[in-house]
Amino acid sequence: MILGAISATPIYALMAFSVVLTLMGHIFKDQKIVGIGIALLFLSTALLLIGAYDSYQDSGPIDVK
Repeated sequence: MILGAISATPIYALMAFSVVLTLMGHIFKDQKIVGIGIALLFLSTALLLIGAYDSYQDSGPIDVK
């Protein structure tokens, strides 16, 4: 997959943005904004996990001596 080749920095930025968006939704009491922020947070977490798994799979076997 291609996610293993992508740096984690944009995904961390998406996580930070989603947390800020969720907090702003709570401050302004807008449930739609809170929902979008939480959905983006789950999406970024899933992307981070998939990318980490893909990087792990591409690393090849570990040579233990």
